[in-house]
Amino acid sequence: MKRLISLIAPMLLAAAIGCGGGAPPAQSPQGSDQTAQAQPAADNVAAVGENEDDSTADLADHHRHHHHGGFAMFIAMSLDAIGESPDQHDAIVKIQHDMHAKMQPAKDAEKAVLLALADGVAAGQVDQAKIDAAVAQLATASAGVHDAVADSINALHKTLTPPQRQALVDKLESHLTVWNHANAPDEPTAKDAHHGHIAQLAHELQLSPDQVDKIRESFASSMTQAPKYDRAEAEAHFQAFASAFTSENFDAHALTTGSAVNSHMATWGVNRMVRLYEAAAPVLTPDQRAKAADALRHHANYKRSDSET
Repeated sequence: MKRLISLIAPMLLAAAIGCGGGAPPAQSPQGSDQTAQAQPAADNVAAVGENEDDSTADLADHHRHHHHGGFAMFIAMSLDAIGESPDQHDAIVKIQHDMHAKMQPAKDAEKAVLLALADGVAAGQVDQAKIDAAVAQLATASAGVHDAVADSINALHKTLTPPQRQALVDKLESHLTVWNHANAPDEPTAKDAHHGHIAQLAHELQLSPDQVDKIRESFASSMTQAPKYDRAEAEAHFQAFASAFTSENFDAHALTTGSAVNSHMATWGVNRMVRLYEAAAPVLTPDQRAKAADALRHHANYKRSDSET
């Protein structure tokens, strides 16, 4: 899974399809549909996966908070840096826009989760029944993404040259690597000295060492009760997609594992995020809870910039 890691650098320059990393500006209105702009990543990436660094931080932050599209989202994000020719540009832009439109029901379901979580964090206690219902809707909507975008992916295959198909597969693999790391079941202390979700919260909310320890302990305990994520399932789907997409004969409808993988990834990713914020909420001060809730609403309301392809 770690081949061609150097290809992640250009991908990161187009990271997060308009969803900025880190905390939102303090003046961002709560609940508004503001456009969250991506922060440019560094040109050189020292490491990916086990050693998240500053150059991957924004993308990792995106992948911690947005799971609704699964592999389809990875594909759509990768098209921002596919290196299309002028003759291909309009076709690829249309395909990308069509994919995002077809993912909108899942995006809306994810938004409901994020907003419910933001309300719970602000209050200091998450409404579990409300969250569970929203997560169930997200799982169902995400399961429908693969079939919804299959014709768009077929059109993409016809539009791209063989080298471009391989380049897209490489970018897809890089996204999966970052997603797997960003959504790992644990938050080891060594990795979180400077990076990781708890470390990010510590920096943004100015958490004390005691708060960090309490959040980490509560989160670790909660994750022992979480349904397990089958990473092998996702990697098997990626391998099947890669083999098929780089061949001359491709039909996305024939990839029968896509619906289950997208739903499982969305469910795991959003549950992990919820459990972390549930662990944090009782430990935070009122001001810290308000700031964390604003960040969640920022993620919930992001839009793709009109200037993006």
